[in-house]
Amino acid sequence: MKKMKIIRPYRQEDHENLIRLIVQLQEHIASLDHYHRQKSGSDFDAEAYVKKTLKKVQEEHGAIFVAETDGEISGCIIGCIPEPSDADMLESYPVKEGSILEFIVAEKSRGSGLGSELMKIMEEYFLKCGCKFSRVACFAPNTDAHIFYEKYGYGDRNIDMLKRLK
Repeated sequence: MKKMKIIRPYRQEDHENLIRLIVQLQEHIASLDHYHRQKSGSDFDAEAYVKKTLKKVQEEHGAIFVAETDGEISGCIIGCIPEPSDADMLESYPVKEGSILEFIVAEKSRGSGLGSELMKIMEEYFLKCGCKFSRVACFAPNTDAHIFYEKYGYGDRNIDMLKRLK
């Protein structure tokens, strides 16, 4: 039986499901962090994190889209369109770009095409808002995400390196 999939804008009643997805993402990222710097479990305040993210989306002309599969929230993408900072203006030519803040598809829905649909709708939103580029950060050990982004035309731009000091 074919599953019913819907991609739609976030609504206030999705709040608890958004928190659930953010917790799943954070747990996944923390499991990949061999330096053990990423918070997980009760150390991660998902409610505060989501509150901060919703504020950023509101302030920076952003959008949140959720994926529903058979009535259950199974993924989301969160993006915003930040104004370039003074430092950005010194270093780069000014251009409007969208930034994907968070992107997750629940494990049981991976491989179903939801990720592609969420990425497409966010990129369409950015284009409609006049963006010339879309940016996404990827935690280096999250190689599956890196492969996914490359598949959709994203390429490495900056590399942030870390060393434990002894």
